[in-house]
Amino acid sequence: MAKRHEVFPSRFLKVADLAGKPLEVEIERAPQEELGSGAEKEVKTVLYFLGGTKPLPLNMTNWDAVAAIAGDDTLDWPGHRLELYPTTTTLRGKTVDCIRIRPTRRKELLQKKLEAVAASSAADNDMDDDIPF
Repeated sequence: MAKRHEVFPSRFLKVADLAGKPLEVEIERAPQEELGSGAEKEVKTVLYFLGGTKPLPLNMTNWDAVAAIAGDDTLDWPGHRLELYPTTTTLRGKTVDCIRIRPTRRKELLQKKLEAVAASSAADNDMDDDIPF
């Protein structure tokens, strides 16, 4: 049997594309694009990623999440790494699946490792100045 997202593929990234797992991506570019048609036409920032991942149009929540990571000027966003992850939100009184954005865990792990190395170095440099004679 086929799933809905397989029968009706989208050119944009959808929650089903994440298959329940976070995805680390690097921003290639973030242009403004006109999406939709008729009365539903609107201009949105669309994230394009290196490596062939489908682009992601940003809602206000995700735009703010990227800005918190990469700054509030979209011209500065290329090269920044993000983690896209599946979660849920409430929309018109219903719980629906959605994609959210956070800093990569790689950055968090690297920071913890650097702190551990610094603490270890500080402990190693604690020399006893007493010279036993």
